[in-house]
Amino acid sequence: MLSLKTATFPSSAAELTRLLNESLGHLFHLDADPVGIREESYPHLEELSVSLDGARLRDNSPRPSSASGAATPALEVDRLTLNASALSLGPATVDVSLAAQAVQFVQTPNGDDEIILSIESAADGRIEISASPPELEAVIAKVAKNEAGKHGVTIDSVELKLRSKSSRSLAAEVCLRACKIFLNASIRITGQLDLDEELNATISGLDCTGDGAIATLACGVLKPHLQKLDGREIALMSLPLGEVRLRDVQVSVGDKLSVTAQFGKVT
Repeated sequence: MLSLKTATFPSSAAELTRLLNESLGHLFHLDADPVGIREESYPHLEELSVSLDGARLRDNSPRPSSASGAATPALEVDRLTLNASALSLGPATVDVSLAAQAVQFVQTPNGDDEIILSIESAADGRIEISASPPELEAVIAKVAKNEAGKHGVTIDSVELKLRSKSSRSLAAEVCLRACKIFLNASIRITGQLDLDEELNATISGLDCTGDGAIATLACGVLKPHLQKLDGREIALMSLPLGEVRLRDVQVSVGDKLSVTAQFGKVT
């Protein structure tokens, strides 16, 4: 869903391309214009492609606009693709890909009288979101080191272990090495991640354990932060789906942690 900075729907593919590039530029730091369009007979497009490889989410990126009026037809796109490798979303870097056929877009005004462009339906499509374990380890290490460091505890190693429990559930174990002065201890954080049909991930069962005074101190520092995360739902990808429904949602562990889903118009 993108807010086009205009109250009038673009009259040509070139104008649409410019407005889409401007909207994405408000959200991400970009090295080049990300949008490419091949026109069939505007507003019928042969292809709409978006490349966000290496893009970085802006710290002050605007929140998604809310629709405030009736939706009307906007675009018909034979093929829609979005590719974003090494997409930086704050502390984490992920890879995202989306491909769909026969996509219908609608336009809806928002409260600022700007057009919101969103997906209404698609014949079929596929979404994949993935991240490497080392990247996730780096994010965990950064948070753990920042919080433990406030109490004089040093975290000098982090290891993340992931195990599939089902097609939509993972067991996670984080092993940390904590040190204070000349003392050290091993700490173990465990939890579970469950995925629903709308690509919402729920983190649960978080616990921190370890032996010795340093482990007790470190877990005492980390547990309040774990409690804030326990039961929290995280939207991995927000799509204005209209008649589109996700199906075959799966999470898998290999060289990367990957979340995949198929989608298409409900019949």
